[in-house]
Amino acid sequence: MADILSVGTVGTGGIAQAHIRAIGENENIQLVAAMDVVAEKAQAAAEKHNCKAYTNLDDLLNDPHVEAVHVCTPHSFHGKHVVAALKAGKHVLVEKPMALTLEECDQMIAASEESGKILMVGQVMRHYPVNLTIKKMIADDVIGEVGHMMRRRYSYFDTISPGSHYPAWYQNLEIGGVCVLYGFGSHEYDILHWYMDSPVVSVYAQGSESTELYKGQKDSYTAIMNHENGAISVLSQSVVSHTGAHDQYIIGSKGSMMQIGDKLMLNGKEVEIDGSNSQGMTKQIWDFADCCLIGRQPDASGKSVRHTMAVIEAVKQSAERNEKVDVAEFGV
Repeated sequence: MADILSVGTVGTGGIAQAHIRAIGENENIQLVAAMDVVAEKAQAAAEKHNCKAYTNLDDLLNDPHVEAVHVCTPHSFHGKHVVAALKAGKHVLVEKPMALTLEECDQMIAASEESGKILMVGQVMRHYPVNLTIKKMIADDVIGEVGHMMRRRYSYFDTISPGSHYPAWYQNLEIGGVCVLYGFGSHEYDILHWYMDSPVVSVYAQGSESTELYKGQKDSYTAIMNHENGAISVLSQSVVSHTGAHDQYIIGSKGSMMQIGDKLMLNGKEVEIDGSNSQGMTKQIWDFADCCLIGRQPDASGKSVRHTMAVIEAVKQSAERNEKVDVAEFGV
């Protein structure tokens, strides 16, 4: 394989555009094709980025110049698009959430193993410099044994009011899944077990339909999770809070950390971070291309992120059953 990975995008929407911008910022990857079922969108992307335009997935996958694809379609399409691409002999970077069902996650992993091609999930927060610093500090025993992690993410995510630039399918359970869990929780539940390299073993969660904005699905959740290493993490989320928040506190036996955005405090003193969270997508795209070019398995592999999706399923089931749920119920 050459030193530059040739890729195509499946989808040309907002997140695909973020991928395309990041591709342009890296020297080990190049965009050679863009596919969208809306011909005008595919053609516009092709003209802007000097690449081929496709309106049919099979045509894109039959292009011998496309070595890998970035699947940037609505959530419910991830499974079939990823499996088709892997079976066609393409490496795949699929946007989060990995899929809406664990069955689809397993099908994706099996297709990757059978084809020998890379499957990476777009858990971009694993590439944020501040999160990499936190993970290293925990591994280096800087704050000792982690006992408690408290994380929250609140926003007002309105996809249906006039003037909203977000697609309305986020409100559709069959296409987007529960928005607060799959649209945002796929980042938040992922980062907690990743920090400690310690899987979640059990979950107790409660959710509520707090407003009319997400009628028919819960818009806010709080989950308490027990990790294999004995730590407890608490995640509170909402997509109907007019005042936003995105922060966390990590309490260890020898010290504590507080993080908000790019800012990290260790025992009350700010830690210098090399880089910005805004570089996360560019770093993620570089990592994907490098994995494909040299045959290295990505950190956010299908198997790693499958655990995240199992935790989300456990959260959903716990809230519905009103009881503690073991993650092992959903396989490994």
